[in-house]
Amino acid sequence: MKKSVKLIILVLIVLIVVAIIAVPKLFTRKDGRDRTDTGNPQNQSVLSEGFILKSQSLVSEIKTAGTVRANEEVVLRSEVAKKIKGIYFKEGTFVNKGKVLFKLDSDDLTARLKKQQLEEVLAAIKLERETKLLKMGLIPQESFDEAENTLDKIKADISMTRIEIEKTNIKAPFSGIIGLRNVSLGSYVNSDVPLATIQDISSVKIDFSIPEKYINIFEIGQEVVFEVEGISEEFKAKVYAYEPKIENETRTIVLRATAPNPKRKLMPGTFANVRLKLSEEQGAFMVPTNSVVPKLKGQSVYVYKGGTANLIDVEIGTRTESTVNVTKGLNEGDTLLTTNILRLKDGAKVKLEKIE
Repeated sequence: MKKSVKLIILVLIVLIVVAIIAVPKLFTRKDGRDRTDTGNPQNQSVLSEGFILKSQSLVSEIKTAGTVRANEEVVLRSEVAKKIKGIYFKEGTFVNKGKVLFKLDSDDLTARLKKQQLEEVLAAIKLERETKLLKMGLIPQESFDEAENTLDKIKADISMTRIEIEKTNIKAPFSGIIGLRNVSLGSYVNSDVPLATIQDISSVKIDFSIPEKYINIFEIGQEVVFEVEGISEEFKAKVYAYEPKIENETRTIVLRATAPNPKRKLMPGTFANVRLKLSEEQGAFMVPTNSVVPKLKGQSVYVYKGGTANLIDVEIGTRTESTVNVTKGLNEGDTLLTTNILRLKDGAKVKLEKIE
């Protein structure tokens, strides 16, 4: 019995020793085989996505900031120092050109005019009498000339008084919307006091700047597109003028465009995002930026052909936020590889997951 137990124990010990020696070797061989397979990527296909190249229109444009301005804007002021006698408009309403908006006190001017008109009548009667006497040779020429000059002077004074009276009628210089008034009836005003503001916004102006390097590219009459905050709509305007100098601090040139505003959606002072188109190229190849592989000299892309990745040298041009224009090296219909670029090599096997 004891011999049988000893035999069993001996067999168990031998099995344990064999297991300790054999099992690690089995795992080592398995791990070694896995590492060998992983280190041989040429035998595996790299998963990637494809982009079929199609020619398209490439628009080169400048994006810049601008400001919306009224077509016309005037701060109304009085040319004469007088009290306000009448106000004939409602704030924030449309007024026509020539409408009297403010009436200033003109009683003293009206009285002066009546006096001058009476003096004119008397001077005219005297000149008529002097004319008859001159023809009869009863007075010298000097007396006639003096009477004639007196009448002319009175007439000139009457014209001046009438102009002063007209200045007491402050009128709308153009048709537009009158803003908030800053004065009331009885206010004493002069040229330093702003009465109100009137603006013509039937059309608006957009002022914006572009870098000086584009000074010879833009043209008068060129169309621009702009957007403003709070309105989900694009507006179009045409460049009609520019400031003939370069701003020293920003090295830019200021352009001005005009846009119709029939519904008065656009308000003066609004910030505008402006896009000015410089050129348009047909047959351009725009590819995703992440598909371009930079090299020491130039750039390359991977093109899918016959199940493999082919490294092609290219030349690039204009860039956008997500694409780049390839100007040389590709043809329409080429399938460009766009993902797993770092795992690709020239001639590597590729399996396409998706094609756009």
